[in-house]
Amino acid sequence: MNYPVKDTILIGDQLTLRFKTSLAKGERFLFPSPSNPITEGVELVTAPITDTISQKDGVFELESRVVVTSFDSGSYSLPSFVAYKIKGDGTADTLSFDGGSLVVNTIQIDTTSYKPFDVKEQMNYPYSLKEALPWAGLLVLLFLIIWFIRKAIKNIREKKNIFGKPIVVDPPHIIALRRLEKLREQKLWQNNQKEFFTTLTDTLREYIEVRFSLQAMEQTSNEILKDLSDKEIEKVVYKELSDLLTLSDLVKFAKYTAQEHECENSLPAAIKFVNSTYMQQLEEESDSKTNRKGDK
Repeated sequence: MNYPVKDTILIGDQLTLRFKTSLAKGERFLFPSPSNPITEGVELVTAPITDTISQKDGVFELESRVVVTSFDSGSYSLPSFVAYKIKGDGTADTLSFDGGSLVVNTIQIDTTSYKPFDVKEQMNYPYSLKEALPWAGLLVLLFLIIWFIRKAIKNIREKKNIFGKPIVVDPPHIIALRRLEKLREQKLWQNNQKEFFTTLTDTLREYIEVRFSLQAMEQTSNEILKDLSDKEIEKVVYKELSDLLTLSDLVKFAKYTAQEHECENSLPAAIKFVNSTYMQQLEEESDSKTNRKGDK
């Protein structure tokens, strides 16, 4: 059983088509989903849904619903919908439901009272304080970042930390003696003589660069000794430094294996050189102050 319809809807609205059928006990009902669109201009919204609406004396009354819509105005003749009643012995009867007709209307405009208007210009609303606060916060943050960077650069140039406090830099002889003491505690010469003498001589070279204003890190041992020869360094200290640099070059470049006593004596020689030249510096500074007072 089917109920063909002739209905009218507005464009874009939906229409529910309802089809009824009877089903005996032991039979099954199958309503496959039709193709979409079901006809040109009419689209399927939901697949068929079938519910039992009543039952009496072993007979079931079923109702199937199909929802359709259209976005084109006009009159449409809907196709038939096919379903199947499958009996207990496996045979099937084909059922055809007439879709009826559908009229789709558009919204009518009363042209007699219709008055066209120009397109309005975009309305600009004034900024509120709530909208301006995030931008103001970003500007303040940007200003603080720029100020902090400039302050940090200035402090670095003035040898201060980020809080503006002067950075205390240990004098070169303290730095050298601290490194030599650490090297002595490690006893590196027992496992790696090349690394031991490299660290030892690099420490002395860095100290010499600052103490005597020489480019000792780029010079050879002979060049360093030549530049130091005209400095007022004790002969014994100068001789021990010369022996130390020579021994270091042999170990680093000639694969020479130093004796244990040579390694152990190298550290005291380096420490003696730093202490002696530092004391010499103090005497020079003291003499310079005395001479300035005498000139006055």
